[in-house]
Amino acid sequence: MSQKVDVSIAFYGKPYQAIVTIKTLMQYSGQHIDKIYLSRERLQPHDDYVGIFKIIDYFRNDPSVKLVVQYPHYFLGLGVRDHERAKVDTRFRQSIMYQYPLEVSDKKYLVVMHNDMLFYGDMIGDMLKEFEKGPKNLVGVGSIGQCWSCPAGPDWGNKCNSKMFEQYVPTTEEAIALAEAHATPRRDIQLKVIRNGRTHILPECRLNEYCAMIDLEKYRKETLPHGDIGCYGGGWNGVDTATVWSHDMFKRGYTFRHLTLEDYTRHAAFDTTGSGTKANSSSETYWNAERNAEKYINEKFGQIQFSSAVTISYYYDLFKRKSWLGLIHTYGFVKKLIGK
Repeated sequence: MSQKVDVSIAFYGKPYQAIVTIKTLMQYSGQHIDKIYLSRERLQPHDDYVGIFKIIDYFRNDPSVKLVVQYPHYFLGLGVRDHERAKVDTRFRQSIMYQYPLEVSDKKYLVVMHNDMLFYGDMIGDMLKEFEKGPKNLVGVGSIGQCWSCPAGPDWGNKCNSKMFEQYVPTTEEAIALAEAHATPRRDIQLKVIRNGRTHILPECRLNEYCAMIDLEKYRKETLPHGDIGCYGGGWNGVDTATVWSHDMFKRGYTFRHLTLEDYTRHAAFDTTGSGTKANSSSETYWNAERNAEKYINEKFGQIQFSSAVTISYYYDLFKRKSWLGLIHTYGFVKKLIGK
């Protein structure tokens, strides 16, 4: 029997795309999967708060999909910087993307991923094979690096790529000169990271969270709250999610193995922009992608039929959210009166 892993999906809207993610993931890698943790962010884009209940309802009669839904206490986004609070405040720390299952899963490995993937190959199976091959200090397998935005990447200085990030080791001076020579999209923050002491692996280099497998024993040993490295899903003043974690784990003596993402899956397959990011701010992009994903589900897996539980759960959730906001506003008003 194949070794079972758990999966962590950060849910920030896109319910139909998330359904496609889970359906196609199970289609190709279901034999390796036990639980799927779905962390529904406290804030949802474009007021799409009903989405999580569509997913729960869609898989309610599918025994192969074991959903565990987490509702983080805070909405932290990508800008997590408070290292000390993350160490001691469990609710805060477990509101960081992916952190809850990274702490509570009982498996040896956890796979983190986006909720807008379209799988067509068994990536998890090949990730497990990479861990079997080693080396012993291997902590993560997946797509390595954001080479498209790195001054050393093939499109810029052409000194490095996803498979040779260990071999290309510039000095701080060389890394600064390289960054200054190329107008990459995030040059200013890359230079800031390098000047603050994180040169190699380079600032854009990371274990990408589109789909990545992490060794939980090694992760927990080195990462908050038991270790001192900031959580995988935090920003920690780096250029993106997981860049600082990846750098600090590498400097601690661990390494990563690259698998080409596009050999197994496509990110933002239903988004005409191809990135998935613009949908966070563009309502038109968001809903167009959702309609495309809904059409795909109906054509590939049969017509969607939601039960009345979706509506009931949504309105109960709406009542709780409005009540909580009302309580906050009332508290603020009373505090002002007392102050006067």
